[in-house]
Amino acid sequence: MNNKPMIIDNKIQRTFSGPLTIIGITFMFLAVTFVFTGIWYIAIPIFVVALFLLFTWSGVVIDTENRRFKPYYMVFGLFKRGQWISLEKYLGLTLVPMQKVYAMYSRSNRKIKSVSNDFRVYLVDHHKRPAFALKICKTEELAHNSMDEFSIWLKLPVYSVKKH
Repeated sequence: MNNKPMIIDNKIQRTFSGPLTIIGITFMFLAVTFVFTGIWYIAIPIFVVALFLLFTWSGVVIDTENRRFKPYYMVFGLFKRGQWISLEKYLGLTLVPMQKVYAMYSRSNRKIKSVSNDFRVYLVDHHKRPAFALKICKTEELAHNSMDEFSIWLKLPVYSVKKH
């Protein structure tokens, strides 16, 4: 039998998404261009900003044996920053459907929308509200399966979110 503690590391989302990702890619191309033209002293700061925009994300590490979790930011894709929090403060788990909408207007005043849906497994605080996202799933079925696994691993009940 495997008595090794179970540590779960879930990448939640990019810290800078949408237009900032495009800016990061543009900065990366600018940095490469400046390197090839010999202006490396301008390329280095632009490259650092591009790396920050493109490779910084948030996530959560869950220690099932010690019943704690650590929400973190992975800065530059190298450094994890966050603190451990006990699961004893939380009542249970819930599933929250999310919809992200990016909208912009063209010069002819037409609205252009980009919609993305996902389902997030959250810890429920003592006010019975979603507090910390533990996982993001593309489909509702996958999210329910993940929530059931977390419920078993963390020994927490499942709550339904009140709809307003």
